[in-house]
Amino acid sequence: MSYIQPPSCPLPEYVRQALFPLPRAQWRDHDNFLTSDARALLRNHDGLKQQARQYHGAIRYLTNLSDQDRSHEDNLSLLTTLQQHLQSLLRNLHSHHGFEDSSVFPAVRLQHPRLNPAIELMEQDHAALDQLLAMLQTRSQDLPAALRLPQNLERALAEADNLERLLHGHMQNEEEILVPAYLIYR
Repeated sequence: MSYIQPPSCPLPEYVRQALFPLPRAQWRDHDNFLTSDARALLRNHDGLKQQARQYHGAIRYLTNLSDQDRSHEDNLSLLTTLQQHLQSLLRNLHSHHGFEDSSVFPAVRLQHPRLNPAIELMEQDHAALDQLLAMLQTRSQDLPAALRLPQNLERALAEADNLERLLHGHMQNEEEILVPAYLIYR
């Protein structure tokens, strides 16, 4: 499987020039941080990235086991837990970016037209993410049985790596776009 590169990574210079000038290092000290949507966005992103890291780590753990150890009862029960974790992560990601697509991005477009090119990139990222999420959703249906085979584990590891990298790049850029707008114009 090839890595799905989000369109926004790295943010093009024409987009960077339109962003509000507030460096990341100053966000948490900003007067509006505790009362703005910025804090909620950062916490939500942190939670989603943590879920993706946990899924990736569990797949890596299984990949490093011998066939015999992978067949141990404790590790077989891990497969079902892993399936539930992946399905929860996918639901949370769909909910998160569905809310952004239906509420956040339209509001930002209205309030800050200068950010429209940046929002367009975020929407393209969501389309790329949707492709990966759809594939992972399909795979999650038979995950416990599929991950008993080493070749499927290798594929799942590559997909988990892809998901984690895509989320990290996309969310970092999304924060660079949205957080200063939230803080300056809460």
